[in-house]
Amino acid sequence: MTSANSRGRARDALFYCAALEDAGDVVLGGDEVDHVKAQRLQPGDSLMLFDGRGQVARGTVRSIVRREIRIAIGERRRESPPRPRIELYCAVPKGDRVAVLLDMATQLGMSRFTPVRWTRAVVEPGARAAGRWQRVCLEACKQSRRVHLPEIGAPVTLADAIAKARAGGARLLLAHPGSRTALASPPDFASAPRVALFAGPEGGLVDDELTLLRDAGADFLSLGEGILRIETAAIALLAAVNVLGTFENK
Repeated sequence: MTSANSRGRARDALFYCAALEDAGDVVLGGDEVDHVKAQRLQPGDSLMLFDGRGQVARGTVRSIVRREIRIAIGERRRESPPRPRIELYCAVPKGDRVAVLLDMATQLGMSRFTPVRWTRAVVEPGARAAGRWQRVCLEACKQSRRVHLPEIGAPVTLADAIAKARAGGARLLLAHPGSRTALASPPDFASAPRVALFAGPEGGLVDDELTLLRDAGADFLSLGEGILRIETAAIALLAAVNVLGTFENK
């Protein structure tokens, strides 16, 4: 029987479970317990689980005991990853701005985030940054109901970033002020298995960096006349690719 609480929700709440492919019941712990309590779920209520790799399952709360929630697993399905795969190679903003970037980028379908060591970059990620960033992306997945958790890459040089992108067959696109590329004649994103988006530091790219990207066949796209913050440029670039992909798939 479904409780009044679950009947009143438009959609079942979404929870993360890394071991979702295991048979039988699963037990949620850690931060997911707080999420259950915030949703005011009770035994008998239904919810949805995802493992961040496309596996999704419907579950029913069996019991709630202190810091453990036991879930009975029902129907399962696997969702294909988004196409094209969108990889973001980006400078790292200062302070909490990186959390804003990752939250919004995840909602817009980013598949992987890789910090780039640009010549004029200011921030170098610390040893614990990847774990914090992954948690931000996880919460954004729950919010946007995206079931593929973005990967977090280790910091790389621009040359290595370009090599990684090209090895995967990605189409490269750089946010660059003053570019004459227009949305009226967009690159063909729909046919590319991957799209690699590059957003540099607020101080801009040096000539050698522009040459590396130009020689790699990157398209340069202007996002307006102003000089944007890192996170603004990255999100605008992601939004532009989403819009272009929508037009080209029709």
